[in-house]
Amino acid sequence: MAVAKASRLRPLYRQSLDIDHRALVVGGGLAGLTAALSIAEQGYDVHLIERNEVLGGNLRHIYTGMANSKYPKGTMWQIANDKSQIANGDPQVLLSDLLDRVSRNPRIHIYLGAEIVAVSGYVGQYTTTLRFKDGRTEEVGHGVAIIASGAQAITPREYLYGQHPAVITQRELEARLTSSTPNLQPPTSIVMIQCVGSRDDEHPYCSRICCTQAMKNALVIKQKYPQAQVTVLYRDIRTYGFRELLYRQAREAGVVFLEYSEKQKPIVQRSKDGLSVEVVLQPDGEKVTLPADWVVLSTGIEPRANAELAQMFKVPLSEDGFFLEAHAKLRPLDFAADGVYLAGLAHSPRFIEETIAQANGAAVRAVTLLSRKELQSAALIAAVNPRLCAACGICVDVCPYSARVIDEETHHAKVLEVLCQGCGACVAACPNGASYQRGFEFEQIFDMIEAALARV
Repeated sequence: MAVAKASRLRPLYRQSLDIDHRALVVGGGLAGLTAALSIAEQGYDVHLIERNEVLGGNLRHIYTGMANSKYPKGTMWQIANDKSQIANGDPQVLLSDLLDRVSRNPRIHIYLGAEIVAVSGYVGQYTTTLRFKDGRTEEVGHGVAIIASGAQAITPREYLYGQHPAVITQRELEARLTSSTPNLQPPTSIVMIQCVGSRDDEHPYCSRICCTQAMKNALVIKQKYPQAQVTVLYRDIRTYGFRELLYRQAREAGVVFLEYSEKQKPIVQRSKDGLSVEVVLQPDGEKVTLPADWVVLSTGIEPRANAELAQMFKVPLSEDGFFLEAHAKLRPLDFAADGVYLAGLAHSPRFIEETIAQANGAAVRAVTLLSRKELQSAALIAAVNPRLCAACGICVDVCPYSARVIDEETHHAKVLEVLCQGCGACVAACPNGASYQRGFEFEQIFDMIEAALARV
């Protein structure tokens, strides 16, 4: 069989392609700033795209860090916090430092108020069209792209949010606690409700940061208003990793934790003194009513409208709407499409130090490609016999790597060799047999079968 196939062998070759040694970073939040700075400091130009008029993303709304937490010295959490300047208790210092370094780096070209409207090309040679709020457009070339478009806080639609000024979110509470608002009446009773907008039918996943945010803000409240009673109504406390120590510290500070059932959510009502929260406690089913000066909702994180961006870059989304990596273990920062990487909340809900680590990792993956002088296509890839091709487009639809197009001049399918990974999906789908795999051509396979049958 091997000899029969060898008699039909034809030489295989690789195509060499030039690389545009510039990177595109989509998103000017913590992940985007970190990735752009890492790439620029390694000697490559970066186009940093931000849809808003200011950089910073969600980091602009985080005011307190973990300075008051008693995490053990030498742990990964403590080391990560120290390196990212969060241990001093002020993430705004981290943001200010990043913005200063990014603005002073001549290799980073910042585009504010810009939206991506089109992406063309392939790995090593992308062209992205930007549209600004004043209507003008601009094209930028790049060899790789990092998607760090971020995510957004879920807006509550329950518990009287938006109907009563004393019902606020954890983000709004954090801003209130760190601002110098005059005539702010010190609260005597605060009730926090966990899993608001998370772990339900619309958002079935855990947003990871909500419990830690509640612990952090509860500790700040107990420091600023020692006499205030803080009660946390929870379904499950999920303070990941060493953040479990924050939960222990909150218990020691006098924060009360009461469990409620998903089927019997707390009820927030207006009262003569402001608000009251009625909750059925688990596991005994006892019903209690808690007075509340403030009701604080721990809201989750949801993806932005990523479908259009995913379609332009030809990358997949998870069932929850976040960007989906090629493989959770083997390629956690890559997409199946070469030259496109992801980082930060665009991938999933995560903490600050996790975002920094992932952004630096994505930058390293991007520079790995940018550092090459040229790209070479794979040898065992698909090809097309133009005499048999009817230009039906089936191969274009089934190709998972977007390596197929219909040539308008020749009116038959064409393989973009630099993108083709030789998976063979187009060969199996082609109704005319026009597509074939180099190194595994039909004549070779038929001769192998005939040789095997001749020995029977």
